[in-house]
Amino acid sequence: MSPSQPLAPRATVAQRKQANELRKTLKPLLEKRRRARINDSLNHLKSLILPLVGKDNARYSKLEKADILEMTVRFLRDLPSSPVKDATESYREGYKACLQRVSALLPKTSLDQGACQRVQDFVQQSMSSSVTPTCLNCCAQSSRTLPQIQQKLLSLKSSFSSRLEIQARSGSGSAGPQSRAQPGPQPANVGMWRPW
Repeated sequence: MSPSQPLAPRATVAQRKQANELRKTLKPLLEKRRRARINDSLNHLKSLILPLVGKDNARYSKLEKADILEMTVRFLRDLPSSPVKDATESYREGYKACLQRVSALLPKTSLDQGACQRVQDFVQQSMSSSVTPTCLNCCAQSSRTLPQIQQKLLSLKSSFSSRLEIQARSGSGSAGPQSRAQPGPQPANVGMWRPW
């Protein structure tokens, strides 16, 4: 037998002993850290729940942990349960909230007066409860109006192409794509706001 073989069991015994000592040292530190996290969370919960239940922080500075948890459970149990809304109703609420935000931000934009008025008219029309948001009823309309939309797109495309050809022949095309004119306002359906 080689002399190194008897040392291996002693080394593993020594390593195990060292690992056990390390575990005995670390366990209280880990437990102390865990308790500190629990206490911090309970203090934070107390600072959140006391104002919600109408209690004064100064008067209830020394609450037991169980009291804090009971107050929280009672508060959550007494909360009125909000009815679950269907997707359409939720969409409508989000759509109206978005329109209200647009309406509030509109005066801060650099749009000209006419564009602002068209947007404001669209927002007002869409905010009425009888109007269904465009995205909800567009599928029903699209099957009827698809040929009209395709015709309109073709006419816009040919109009835009002819403008580009005229600009290229007149020499303004050499300035590059940055100076290309945008198509002007197009006649639009009264019920649909268009940004151009």
